[in-house]
Amino acid sequence: MSDQLTQYFEQYAENAISKMEKSVLAVKFYERLKWRLARGEDLSEELPIIKSVGQTGALEVVNAAIAEYTSDMKNAWAIHPRLNELGKFKVSMVHHDREHIPRATVNYQYASEAGVIKIEITSAAENYKLTINAGKNPMAAKTAVTELEKQLTFISLLDS
Repeated sequence: MSDQLTQYFEQYAENAISKMEKSVLAVKFYERLKWRLARGEDLSEELPIIKSVGQTGALEVVNAAIAEYTSDMKNAWAIHPRLNELGKFKVSMVHHDREHIPRATVNYQYASEAGVIKIEITSAAENYKLTINAGKNPMAAKTAVTELEKQLTFISLLDS
């Protein structure tokens, strides 16, 4: 398959997994803080800002941070808006109790006059599997891939 497509979606998967890792670590950190604050522990020595905002204010900040990082985790696999306009995109996540990072399955389908390109990414922890299928007809597949590569080039030019 195309190096450009492969590199783009590999980078996309690696970035998403990295975002999920950071979000999971942050949520766990803030949940421990929340638990300690709820128990009435004085954390002002560890977090001097608590002296100025108080226990109640600190708890509000912690709850807001948990909500923000949870949202970041859910949105880690969001695809570029332009790609979303051009094709069909679906992501599903499952979090097993014994796993640190949720598993994700991402499906993206790009249809052109030449054919359909189906891209699937499945992740487990820091590992992922990328599958790109452009059909059995090599000529049509090459044309469809070229069209999607053009779109990726436009996206990268507009974002830089």
